[in-house]
Amino acid sequence: MRNKFFEKTPNSPKGHRIVITGLGIVSPIGVGREEFWKNCLMGTSGIKPVQRFDVFSYRSKLGGQLPEIDFKAFIKPANLRRMDQIGKIMVSTVKLALDDSGLDLGNEDPHRLGISIGTGLGSSDTVDQFFRALLKEGPVGAQPLLFQTAVPNAITSHCAIEYGIKGVNITFSHKETSTEMAMAYAYHLLKEGRADVILSGGGDELSEPLYHVYSMLGALSPGKGKGSEGMRPFDRDRNGIVLGEGSGILVLETLEHAEKRGAGIYAEISGVGLSGSTDGVLRYDLSGDSIARAMSMAAEEPAGVDYISAAANSTSELDRAEASAIQKVFGERTKEISVSSLKSMIGEFDGSGGVRACGVALSLYYGVAPPTIGTEHLDPQCDLNVVLGSLRKMDIRSALLNGCSNGGSNISLWFRRYHSA
Repeated sequence: MRNKFFEKTPNSPKGHRIVITGLGIVSPIGVGREEFWKNCLMGTSGIKPVQRFDVFSYRSKLGGQLPEIDFKAFIKPANLRRMDQIGKIMVSTVKLALDDSGLDLGNEDPHRLGISIGTGLGSSDTVDQFFRALLKEGPVGAQPLLFQTAVPNAITSHCAIEYGIKGVNITFSHKETSTEMAMAYAYHLLKEGRADVILSGGGDELSEPLYHVYSMLGALSPGKGKGSEGMRPFDRDRNGIVLGEGSGILVLETLEHAEKRGAGIYAEISGVGLSGSTDGVLRYDLSGDSIARAMSMAAEEPAGVDYISAAANSTSELDRAEASAIQKVFGERTKEISVSSLKSMIGEFDGSGGVRACGVALSLYYGVAPPTIGTEHLDPQCDLNVVLGSLRKMDIRSALLNGCSNGGSNISLWFRRYHSA
């Protein structure tokens, strides 16, 4: 019987092949590709007691907070003054990605170089500062310079200005699928030949108002259920999420351009699937049908999918919906596919897709699936081959990166191991 999720038109017309040549990562478990990957494979937790603001009055105390970063190592001191925290994080991440790629901007046509960034909330801390001053002191007390960095596209603009990028400059803000949407857009532009190189990914920061809202909604562990506080995707005893922060940027370019400059290649992006549902503004598609459709549209060769970097975020709703979707798409092959959630180490945040995409590229390059930490007893309704406890060395032909947001947005990106022919 034909699986209804594969009754589709081809993913896209033939065009340029899109490869990943550089990775920039700023995360709770490491700054830079090497430190991040080492800690990722070790199953190091970046989740610790929040120090940046007071959480005394909250039942939840943990967060995936970034380490102290000397931004002067990445950005000229004169330019630091016009950037807020998330701006500094993103510009630094782009610098790490460019350095890793070996791309010489002086040899590039700036009009063929683009940037596509995703962020759920952008400068949420700056917005908080602006409106606190406005409420306390009125219009006279509000700092106008804060307002210009409060808009979501400010971080993309900072990056473009810093590195002379004159091609596509776009920002996506679509909750937990923001960065995946940015990468999907970059993929299609490159495939159509509208650019040679696009820096894509994104991130978000951990801020006090965000923490407060999630806490009041009862979404933070241990806001729901029993047990201690923690991030435990797919676990039967999970009791909510732990908020995190970070950013990840991938240097995406056409294969022709990468070969011309002799670039090293981590992996290839070969497909994108998008879908939606109408279950509610604060709900996931609990049936998993729309998530399944996104995955099936992304992977033109589902028999070659060996690994899935899951969107699972330690909520019973999303974990079970995604598990159901994987089972619907892959059927009897489900148990052959390794699944892990990097959110177990870095926490949940809208822009986590950039960091997780870097993880997928490294998994394909090195042939290793990172573990899901904190999870000890699988939820019976999440009957998957979850990588638990320690890394798994394996032959990964292709992998899916899933992004799901409550409110009905689902996206899946299909990554393949790079072959020259």
